[in-house]
Amino acid sequence: MDGNKRTAWLLVEILISRSGYRLDIPDDEPIDDLVVGVATGEIGFDDLVAWFEARLVRD
Repeated sequence: MDGNKRTAWLLVEILISRSGYRLDIPDDEPIDDLVVGVATGEIGFDDLVAWFEARLVRD
C-alpha cells in the first residue's frame, strides 16, 4: 500500500545485478505473491533462500 514491498523488490534486483547474477523468472510467475508472503511471514527464510537458489543465474 505504501510502496515498501516494491522498493524492497527493486533493491533486491539491483543487488543481484551488481553481484553479477540475474533472476531467471518466467514472465507469468507471480512475484507479488512472493514479496507479500515474505512481508506477512508466510514465507520463511529457508523457503526464500530455496526460491532464490532455484532462480539465480550467473550473468
